[in-house]
Amino acid sequence: MDALYYYDVSALGEPEVGSPLAERIIDGAPTNKTWEIEGTPDGTVSTGIWEVQVGSWHVVKETWEVCTIIEGESELIEEGKAPRRITLGDSFIMRPGHTYVWNVITPTKKIYVIRENV
Repeated sequence: MDALYYYDVSALGEPEVGSPLAERIIDGAPTNKTWEIEGTPDGTVSTGIWEVQVGSWHVVKETWEVCTIIEGESELIEEGKAPRRITLGDSFIMRPGHTYVWNVITPTKKIYVIRENV
């Protein structure tokens, strides 16, 4: 196995299709696709591409995640704070134990790295 793994975002194969839990959806039909690229052998860290359609829902974050937006525009809204607009090139960390609203303005795609809580 090579030390570096290069992948082509345009040739990732078939994604896993999903959506937020129905009781968390606020507006629209925010269906999503996930292309898992690689994970650690113990399953505690994974990376991939995630794409979501227009809509909004309550997120209950249970893992640590770093993201970079590669397409689209969304807002992240933490309770009691002004909405934070995210778009192409923006990077951010979502910490476990927090909730917020993810509002997709135009279909949004991100590269992510998730660390499961262990």
